[in-house]
Amino acid sequence: MKSLVVGAGFAGLAAAEELQRAGVEVEVFEARRRVGGRVWSVPFAGAVAERGAEFIFPDHEEVIASAARLGLRLVRKGTRYGDREPRGGEPVARAEVMAAVARMRAEAPSGRTVAEALAGYGLETRVLEAIRARLEVSCAYTAADLDAQALVEGAGAFGPFDSYGVEGGNGRLAQEMAVRLGGSVRLATPVSKISWSEGEVRVVDRAGRSSRADVAVVAIPAAVIWAIAFDPPLPAAKWAALGSVRYGQAAKLFVALREPAPPSATLSVPERFWCYTQLGPDGNPLSFVTAFAGTLQALESLAVAFGPKRWLTALSRLRPDLELEPDSALLSRWDDDPWAWGAYSATSVASPLDTEELRRPVGPLSFAGEHTAGAWHGLMEGALRSGRRAAQELLQTAAR
Repeated sequence: MKSLVVGAGFAGLAAAEELQRAGVEVEVFEARRRVGGRVWSVPFAGAVAERGAEFIFPDHEEVIASAARLGLRLVRKGTRYGDREPRGGEPVARAEVMAAVARMRAEAPSGRTVAEALAGYGLETRVLEAIRARLEVSCAYTAADLDAQALVEGAGAFGPFDSYGVEGGNGRLAQEMAVRLGGSVRLATPVSKISWSEGEVRVVDRAGRSSRADVAVVAIPAAVIWAIAFDPPLPAAKWAALGSVRYGQAAKLFVALREPAPPSATLSVPERFWCYTQLGPDGNPLSFVTAFAGTLQALESLAVAFGPKRWLTALSRLRPDLELEPDSALLSRWDDDPWAWGAYSATSVASPLDTEELRRPVGPLSFAGEHTAGAWHGLMEGALRSGRRAAQELLQTAAR
Protein backbone atom coordinates (compact mmCIF):
# COMPACT_ATOMS: atom_id res chain seq x y z
CA MET A 1 0.00 0.00 0.00
CA LYS A 2 1.22 3.50 -0.81
CA SER A 3 -0.08 6.87 0.39
CA LEU A 4 0.57 10.38 -0.85
CA VAL A 5 0.46 13.19 1.71
CA VAL A 6 -0.13 16.78 0.65
CA GLY A 7 1.38 19.14 3.21
CA ALA A 8 4.37 18.75 5.54
CA GLY A 9 3.09 20.75 8.46
CA PHE A 10 2.45 19.00 11.76
CA ALA A 11 -0.74 17.36 10.46
CA GLY A 12 0.76 15.97 7.27
CA LEU A 13 3.95 14.78 8.94
CA ALA A 14 2.01 13.10 11.75
CA ALA A 15 -0.15 11.30 9.18
CA ALA A 16 2.87 10.22 7.13
CA GLU A 17 4.72 8.99 10.20
CA GLU A 18 1.70 7.02 11.42
CA LEU A 19 1.24 5.41 8.01
CA GLN A 20 4.92 4.58 7.67
CA ARG A 21 4.95 2.92 11.09
CA ALA A 22 2.12 0.70 9.84
CA GLY A 23 4.23 -0.39 6.87
CA VAL A 24 2.73 1.95 4.28
CA GLU A 25 5.01 3.55 1.69
CA VAL A 26 4.59 7.33 1.83
CA GLU A 27 5.45 10.30 -0.35
CA VAL A 28 4.98 13.81 1.05
CA PHE A 29 4.56 17.03 -0.95
CA GLU A 30 5.33 20.40 0.66
CA ALA A 31 5.01 23.77 -1.08
CA ARG A 32 7.47 25.53 1.21
CA ARG A 33 11.22 25.06 1.23
CA ARG A 34 11.01 23.76 4.79
CA VAL A 35 8.83 21.43 6.85
CA GLY A 36 6.64 22.61 9.72
CA GLY A 37 4.01 24.76 8.02
CA ARG A 38 2.79 27.35 10.50
CA VAL A 39 5.38 26.17 13.02
CA TRP A 40 8.57 28.07 12.21
CA SER A 41 11.52 28.36 14.59
CA VAL A 42 14.40 30.73 13.73
CA PRO A 43 17.58 31.95 15.47
CA PHE A 44 17.14 35.33 17.16
CA ALA A 45 19.07 37.32 19.77
CA GLY A 46 21.26 34.37 20.67
CA ALA A 47 18.27 32.10 21.18
CA VAL A 48 15.33 30.76 19.15
CA ALA A 49 12.17 32.69 18.25
CA GLU A 50 8.91 31.04 17.25
CA ARG A 51 7.61 32.89 14.21
CA GLY A 52 4.56 30.63 14.25
CA ALA A 53 2.91 28.34 16.81
CA GLU A 54 4.62 28.61 20.17
CA PHE A 55 2.91 27.52 23.37
CA ILE A 56 2.59 23.95 24.62
CA PHE A 57 0.23 23.45 27.58
CA PRO A 58 0.21 20.67 30.20
CA ASP A 59 -2.84 18.99 28.61
CA HIS A 60 -1.29 18.81 25.12
CA GLU A 61 -0.79 15.07 25.37
CA GLU A 62 -0.01 14.40 21.71
CA VAL A 63 2.67 17.11 21.52
CA ILE A 64 4.24 15.97 24.78
CA ALA A 65 4.21 12.31 23.72
CA SER A 66 5.63 13.14 20.29
CA ALA A 67 8.47 15.15 21.80
CA ALA A 68 9.34 12.30 24.15
CA ARG A 69 9.25 9.73 21.35
CA LEU A 70 11.49 11.90 19.17
CA GLY A 71 13.97 12.50 21.99
CA LEU A 72 13.20 16.21 22.35
CA ARG A 73 13.14 18.01 25.69
CA LEU A 74 10.37 20.39 26.69
CA VAL A 75 11.45 23.50 28.56
CA ARG A 76 9.36 25.64 30.87
CA LYS A 77 8.87 29.18 29.58
CA GLY A 78 7.80 30.76 32.86
CA THR A 79 5.29 32.84 30.87
CA ARG A 80 1.76 32.56 32.23
CA TYR A 81 -0.05 32.41 28.89
CA GLY A 82 -3.48 32.26 30.50
CA ASP A 83 -2.91 35.00 33.10
CA ARG A 84 -1.98 38.34 31.54
CA GLU A 85 -1.79 41.76 33.14
CA PRO A 86 -4.24 44.08 31.35
CA ARG A 87 -2.99 47.59 30.66
CA GLY A 88 -3.91 50.59 28.58
CA GLY A 89 -7.61 50.76 29.31
CA GLU A 90 -9.45 51.57 32.52
CA PRO A 91 -7.59 49.99 35.46
CA VAL A 92 -8.61 46.38 36.08
CA ALA A 93 -6.96 43.74 38.23
CA ARG A 94 -6.09 40.27 37.00
CA ALA A 95 -8.16 38.82 39.83
CA GLU A 96 -11.26 40.65 38.58
CA VAL A 97 -10.75 39.26 35.10
CA MET A 98 -10.22 35.71 36.33
CA ALA A 99 -13.30 35.85 38.58
CA ALA A 100 -15.49 37.01 35.70
CA VAL A 101 -14.06 34.37 33.38
CA ALA A 102 -14.70 31.60 35.91
CA ARG A 103 -18.34 32.67 36.07
CA MET A 104 -18.66 32.70 32.28
CA ARG A 105 -16.87 29.41 31.73
CA ALA A 106 -19.40 27.66 33.94
CA GLU A 107 -21.93 28.29 31.17
CA ALA A 108 -19.89 28.90 27.97
CA PRO A 109 -23.02 29.21 25.83
CA SER A 110 -22.19 27.80 22.40
CA GLY A 111 -23.94 29.48 19.49
CA ARG A 112 -23.66 32.96 20.96
CA THR A 113 -20.87 35.34 20.12
CA VAL A 114 -18.33 36.38 22.72
CA ALA A 115 -19.66 39.93 22.41
CA GLU A 116 -23.22 38.75 23.14
CA ALA A 117 -22.11 36.54 26.02
CA LEU A 118 -20.09 39.33 27.63
CA ALA A 119 -22.98 41.75 27.33
CA GLY A 120 -25.26 39.32 29.15
CA TYR A 121 -23.27 39.11 32.39
CA GLY A 122 -23.62 42.67 33.63
CA LEU A 123 -19.87 43.12 33.84
CA GLU A 124 -18.27 46.48 34.40
CA THR A 125 -17.04 47.93 31.13
CA ARG A 126 -13.39 47.81 32.17
CA VAL A 127 -13.62 44.09 33.01
CA LEU A 128 -15.62 43.32 29.90
CA GLU A 129 -13.10 45.07 27.65
CA ALA A 130 -10.15 43.26 29.22
CA ILE A 131 -11.78 39.86 28.60
CA ARG A 132 -12.88 40.80 25.10
CA ALA A 133 -9.39 42.01 24.24
CA ARG A 134 -7.79 38.85 25.60
CA LEU A 135 -10.05 36.58 23.53
CA GLU A 136 -9.77 38.65 20.37
CA VAL A 137 -5.98 38.68 20.63
CA SER A 138 -5.57 34.97 21.39
CA CYS A 139 -8.16 33.77 18.87
CA ALA A 140 -7.03 36.43 16.36
CA TYR A 141 -10.69 37.00 15.53
CA THR A 142 -13.36 39.57 16.28
CA ALA A 143 -15.60 38.98 19.31
CA ALA A 144 -18.56 40.12 17.21
CA ASP A 145 -18.51 36.72 15.48
CA LEU A 146 -16.33 34.55 17.74
CA ASP A 147 -18.28 31.71 19.37
CA ALA A 148 -18.40 31.92 23.16
CA GLN A 149 -16.99 28.38 23.23
CA ALA A 150 -13.65 30.15 22.82
CA LEU A 151 -13.76 30.54 26.60
CA VAL A 152 -13.20 26.82 27.08
CA GLU A 153 -11.32 25.59 24.01
CA GLY A 154 -8.47 26.43 21.67
CA ALA A 155 -6.21 29.43 22.13
CA GLY A 156 -8.50 31.27 24.54
CA ALA A 157 -7.51 29.33 27.66
CA PHE A 158 -7.43 31.28 30.94
CA GLY A 159 -5.59 30.22 34.09
CA PRO A 160 -2.22 30.24 35.90
CA PHE A 161 -0.96 27.10 34.17
CA ASP A 162 2.62 26.68 32.97
CA SER A 163 3.59 26.87 29.31
CA TYR A 164 6.37 25.04 27.51
CA GLY A 165 8.32 24.90 24.27
CA VAL A 166 10.64 22.42 22.60
CA GLU A 167 14.31 22.97 23.37
CA GLY A 168 15.85 24.40 20.21
CA GLY A 169 12.45 25.38 18.81
CA ASN A 170 9.09 23.73 18.14
CA GLY A 171 10.17 23.30 14.53
CA ARG A 172 12.42 20.48 15.70
CA LEU A 173 9.31 18.32 16.06
CA ALA A 174 8.66 18.68 12.34
CA GLN A 175 12.31 18.23 11.44
CA GLU A 176 12.64 15.04 13.45
CA MET A 177 9.45 13.59 11.99
CA ALA A 178 10.75 14.40 8.51
CA VAL A 179 14.08 12.71 9.26
CA ARG A 180 12.24 9.51 10.14
CA LEU A 181 10.44 9.67 6.81
CA GLY A 182 13.77 9.49 5.03
CA GLY A 183 13.82 10.89 1.50
CA SER A 184 10.06 10.74 1.04
CA VAL A 185 9.48 14.47 1.72
CA ARG A 186 9.59 16.65 -1.41
CA LEU A 187 10.08 20.32 -0.53
CA ALA A 188 9.27 23.30 -2.78
CA THR A 189 6.71 21.10 -4.53
CA PRO A 190 3.25 22.71 -4.53
CA VAL A 191 0.46 20.44 -5.73
CA SER A 192 -1.82 21.65 -8.51
CA LYS A 193 -4.11 18.67 -9.12
CA ILE A 194 -5.41 15.57 -7.36
CA SER A 195 -7.16 12.94 -9.48
CA TRP A 196 -8.89 10.17 -7.59
CA SER A 197 -11.04 7.10 -7.99
CA GLU A 198 -11.77 4.13 -5.79
CA GLY A 199 -8.39 2.55 -5.15
CA GLU A 200 -6.15 5.09 -6.85
CA VAL A 201 -4.91 8.66 -6.38
CA ARG A 202 -2.71 10.69 -8.73
CA VAL A 203 -1.08 13.91 -7.54
CA VAL A 204 0.36 16.41 -10.02
CA ASP A 205 2.69 19.18 -8.90
CA ARG A 206 3.06 22.59 -10.53
CA ALA A 207 6.05 21.39 -12.51
CA GLY A 208 3.84 18.76 -14.14
CA ARG A 209 5.36 15.77 -12.34
CA SER A 210 2.90 13.15 -11.15
CA SER A 211 2.86 10.43 -8.51
CA ARG A 212 0.40 7.60 -8.01
CA ALA A 213 -0.72 5.78 -4.89
CA ASP A 214 -3.61 3.85 -3.39
CA VAL A 215 -4.71 6.58 -0.97
CA ALA A 216 -3.84 10.14 0.06
CA VAL A 217 -4.02 12.54 2.97
CA VAL A 218 -4.78 16.19 2.22
CA ALA A 219 -3.27 18.18 5.10
CA ILE A 220 -3.21 21.84 4.10
CA PRO A 221 -5.21 24.83 5.39
CA ALA A 222 -8.74 25.22 4.06
CA ALA A 223 -7.82 28.71 2.88
CA VAL A 224 -5.41 27.33 0.26
CA ILE A 225 -7.05 24.05 -0.76
CA TRP A 226 -8.91 25.97 -3.46
CA ALA A 227 -5.68 26.20 -5.45
CA ILE A 228 -5.82 22.44 -6.07
CA ALA A 229 -8.01 21.04 -8.85
CA PHE A 230 -9.76 17.83 -7.79
CA ASP A 231 -10.87 15.38 -10.49
CA PRO A 232 -13.60 14.44 -10.00
CA PRO A 233 -14.57 17.47 -7.89
CA LEU A 234 -15.06 16.99 -4.18
CA PRO A 235 -18.70 16.65 -3.06
CA ALA A 236 -20.62 19.88 -2.58
CA ALA A 237 -20.91 19.24 1.17
CA LYS A 238 -17.13 18.97 1.48
CA TRP A 239 -16.56 22.20 -0.43
CA ALA A 240 -19.21 23.92 1.69
CA ALA A 241 -17.48 22.82 4.90
CA LEU A 242 -14.08 23.95 3.64
CA GLY A 243 -15.54 27.27 2.55
CA SER A 244 -17.09 27.79 5.98
CA VAL A 245 -13.72 27.83 7.77
CA ARG A 246 -12.82 31.28 9.02
CA TYR A 247 -9.22 32.14 9.86
CA GLY A 248 -7.91 34.51 12.48
CA GLN A 249 -5.28 37.04 11.45
CA ALA A 250 -2.21 37.57 13.59
CA ALA A 251 1.34 38.86 13.59
CA LYS A 252 4.35 38.63 15.86
CA LEU A 253 7.10 41.09 16.68
CA PHE A 254 10.43 40.08 18.23
CA VAL A 255 12.75 42.69 19.73
CA ALA A 256 16.11 42.11 21.40
CA LEU A 257 16.63 43.54 24.89
CA ARG A 258 19.71 45.29 26.23
CA GLU A 259 19.04 43.54 29.53
CA PRO A 260 17.13 40.23 29.90
CA ALA A 261 13.78 40.52 31.69
CA PRO A 262 12.09 37.92 33.91
CA PRO A 263 8.99 36.10 32.63
CA SER A 264 5.99 38.36 32.14
CA ALA A 265 2.68 38.54 30.26
CA THR A 266 1.18 41.96 29.51
CA LEU A 267 -1.96 42.69 27.49
CA SER A 268 -2.59 45.97 25.69
CA VAL A 269 -6.37 46.17 25.93
CA PRO A 270 -7.00 49.04 23.48
CA GLU A 271 -4.41 48.00 20.89
CA ARG A 272 -5.22 44.29 20.89
CA PHE A 273 -1.78 42.81 21.37
CA TRP A 274 0.11 41.23 24.22
CA CYS A 275 3.82 40.93 24.91
CA TYR A 276 5.77 38.44 26.93
CA THR A 277 9.23 37.62 28.17
CA GLN A 278 10.31 34.11 29.03
CA LEU A 279 12.99 31.73 30.24
CA GLY A 280 15.50 29.91 28.07
CA PRO A 281 16.42 26.21 28.25
CA ASP A 282 18.95 26.95 31.01
CA GLY A 283 16.29 28.57 33.20
CA ASN A 284 17.62 32.10 32.73
CA PRO A 285 15.60 34.93 31.11
CA LEU A 286 15.96 35.29 27.35
CA SER A 287 17.29 38.51 25.86
CA PHE A 288 14.25 39.37 23.77
CA VAL A 289 10.57 40.22 24.08
CA THR A 290 7.81 38.86 21.86
CA ALA A 291 4.60 40.71 20.99
CA PHE A 292 1.56 39.05 19.41
CA ALA A 293 -1.30 40.97 17.80
CA GLY A 294 -4.61 39.35 16.96
CA THR A 295 -7.50 40.37 14.64
CA LEU A 296 -7.29 42.02 11.25
CA GLN A 297 -8.25 45.32 12.87
CA ALA A 298 -5.25 45.15 15.21
CA LEU A 299 -2.89 44.43 12.35
CA GLU A 300 -4.26 47.40 10.44
CA SER A 301 -4.06 49.68 13.49
CA LEU A 302 -0.44 48.69 14.08
CA ALA A 303 0.29 49.12 10.35
CA VAL A 304 2.21 45.84 10.19
CA ALA A 305 1.92 45.85 6.40
CA PHE A 306 4.35 48.77 6.43
CA GLY A 307 6.83 47.31 8.92
CA PRO A 308 7.36 47.28 12.70
CA LYS A 309 7.74 51.02 13.39
CA ARG A 310 4.26 51.76 14.79
CA TRP A 311 4.21 48.52 16.76
CA LEU A 312 7.60 49.29 18.30
CA THR A 313 6.22 52.60 19.53
CA ALA A 314 3.18 50.86 21.03
CA LEU A 315 5.37 48.22 22.67
CA SER A 316 7.60 50.89 24.22
CA ARG A 317 4.52 52.60 25.58
CA LEU A 318 3.12 49.36 27.01
CA ARG A 319 6.40 48.23 28.59
CA PRO A 320 8.57 51.32 29.23
CA ASP A 321 10.63 49.23 31.67
CA LEU A 322 12.06 47.09 28.88
CA GLU A 323 15.26 48.28 27.21
CA LEU A 324 14.47 47.58 23.57
CA GLU A 325 16.94 47.31 20.69
CA PRO A 326 14.68 48.71 17.92
CA ASP A 327 17.09 47.92 15.09
CA SER A 328 16.80 44.21 15.88
CA ALA A 329 13.03 44.07 15.30
CA LEU A 330 11.79 40.99 13.44
CA LEU A 331 8.20 41.03 12.16
CA SER A 332 6.35 37.81 11.33
CA ARG A 333 3.00 37.77 9.51
CA TRP A 334 0.64 35.06 8.26
CA ASP A 335 -1.93 37.18 6.43
CA ASP A 336 0.46 37.52 3.47
CA ASP A 337 1.64 33.88 3.42
CA PRO A 338 0.43 32.27 0.15
CA TRP A 339 0.52 28.80 1.74
CA ALA A 340 -1.72 29.77 4.68
CA TRP A 341 -3.46 33.16 4.24
CA GLY A 342 -4.13 33.26 7.97
CA ALA A 343 -2.94 32.26 11.42
CA TYR A 344 -5.35 29.49 12.49
CA SER A 345 -9.03 28.60 12.31
CA ALA A 346 -11.57 30.48 14.42
CA THR A 347 -14.96 29.38 15.77
CA SER A 348 -17.33 31.66 13.91
CA VAL A 349 -21.00 31.91 14.85
CA ALA A 350 -22.02 33.14 11.40
CA SER A 351 -20.01 30.39 9.67
CA PRO A 352 -19.51 27.51 12.14
CA LEU A 353 -16.82 24.88 11.73
CA ASP A 354 -18.48 21.73 10.39
CA THR A 355 -16.01 19.38 12.02
CA GLU A 356 -17.81 16.19 11.01
CA GLU A 357 -17.82 17.11 7.32
CA LEU A 358 -14.30 18.53 7.40
CA ARG A 359 -13.07 15.18 8.72
CA ARG A 360 -15.16 13.00 6.42
CA PRO A 361 -13.07 10.97 3.93
CA VAL A 362 -13.91 11.17 0.24
CA GLY A 363 -13.15 7.90 -1.53
CA PRO A 364 -9.41 7.24 -1.06
CA LEU A 365 -8.82 10.76 0.29
CA SER A 366 -8.55 11.58 3.99
CA PHE A 367 -8.38 15.14 5.35
CA ALA A 368 -6.29 16.60 8.17
CA GLY A 369 -5.24 19.94 9.59
CA GLU A 370 -5.89 21.91 12.77
CA HIS A 371 -9.17 23.16 11.26
CA THR A 372 -10.48 19.56 11.42
CA ALA A 373 -9.49 19.02 15.06
CA GLY A 374 -12.70 20.10 16.83
CA ALA A 375 -12.00 21.49 20.30
CA TRP A 376 -8.25 21.31 19.56
CA HIS A 377 -8.45 23.59 16.53
CA GLY A 378 -5.88 26.36 16.26
CA LEU A 379 -3.24 24.40 18.16
CA MET A 380 -0.21 22.24 17.39
CA GLU A 381 -1.97 19.61 19.48
CA GLY A 382 -4.92 19.70 17.09
CA ALA A 383 -2.71 19.43 14.02
CA LEU A 384 -0.93 16.34 15.34
CA ARG A 385 -4.18 14.71 16.47
CA SER A 386 -5.77 15.35 13.08
CA GLY A 387 -2.88 13.76 11.21
CA ARG A 388 -2.96 10.63 13.34
CA ARG A 389 -6.73 10.42 12.93
CA ALA A 390 -6.56 10.77 9.14
CA ALA A 391 -3.92 8.04 8.92
CA GLN A 392 -5.94 5.69 11.09
CA GLU A 393 -8.99 6.23 8.89
CA LEU A 394 -7.04 5.07 5.84
CA LEU A 395 -5.55 2.09 7.68
CA GLN A 396 -8.93 0.98 9.01
CA THR A 397 -10.50 1.28 5.56
CA ALA A 398 -7.69 -0.77 4.02
CA ALA A 399 -8.17 -3.48 6.65
CA ARG A 400 -11.83 -4.04 5.78
